[in-house]
Amino acid sequence: MLASLVARDCCAWPVLTRWPDGTLGLVHFDCATHGRTEGNLAALVSHDAGATWAGAGLAAPHEPASNRMHLATGLDHAGRWLVLSTGFHFVGEEWAGLTPLWLSVAAAPGQPWTVHRQISIAVPSPALIPHGRIAALPDGRLAATFYLSEGRERPSRAWLAFSRDDGQTWGEAVELGEGDANEVVFLPRPNADWLAVVRTHRDYHLKLLRSPDAGATWPAPADLTLPMQHPGDLTELGDGRILLTYGIRNRGLMALGARLSRDGGANWGAPAVIFQFGEALDCGYPSTVVCADGGLLTAAYSDCSPLHQGYHLLTVRWSLDEFFGPRKASGV
Repeated sequence: MLASLVARDCCAWPVLTRWPDGTLGLVHFDCATHGRTEGNLAALVSHDAGATWAGAGLAAPHEPASNRMHLATGLDHAGRWLVLSTGFHFVGEEWAGLTPLWLSVAAAPGQPWTVHRQISIAVPSPALIPHGRIAALPDGRLAATFYLSEGRERPSRAWLAFSRDDGQTWGEAVELGEGDANEVVFLPRPNADWLAVVRTHRDYHLKLLRSPDAGATWPAPADLTLPMQHPGDLTELGDGRILLTYGIRNRGLMALGARLSRDGGANWGAPAVIFQFGEALDCGYPSTVVCADGGLLTAAYSDCSPLHQGYHLLTVRWSLDEFFGPRKASGV
């Protein structure tokens, strides 16, 4: 396992994207606060499996008295880099409502961004926040998840929505999580068998949902982590293996966790802790991809870790065998 500091002074909430040739893209919030100040969504590109990163412009530059901090990102059918974003308006230092949904498009890694500011979304509430990944589906549609948060004392709701026009409009929304769903990451899989992990709003743990019909319906969820272990990311590894990475925010253990399923998500092995942040008060939001050499790269953020004191973006390079391979025999 190798942890690397990628950027200082950013709260980040990173999301990774991988192109077929192995190029990696990363989008993150570039300000060192928890969204309480103006800031942008910045992009980075790596051609060496995350060993080094180069700036790739501002995917979503903020407007005055606002920020761009919420994001979902991925590739469309032509391999273009897409970013859906919102943020907050400010009155003084207080949040004063969400900024409109934007779609940013780069033709290729490192190419200039075009920002489309008139994006339509036909979901029960227009004040929605994109999260996680955008997926290009075999039928030509794009899919992404959105959620609505109404504060700590009220439950959140989340939806999976689809676009038939390259992200300009979103509709056909399906609600997930039974009325207690915040940040959702979904994983389209073959044979219409889809998975999603949902962050609950009441006690902040992860639930697993499984759709047998390509996202049309989502039966009752099953618990996947303990309280204060959230949010999560799902990574397809092949041969029926699926990796869950997630943040751990339990007192005494601020870390990144992982669980592995070897049967398409039906059963999950024991959790592993892949990285510990130490004295952090804020951390997590892992995003994980498989690199060209088969290794794993997880991006995350923290306000304190062995790498840096203060908000920063980091990556962890690791392998399944380190945490899920056969155990070495212990001494007698």
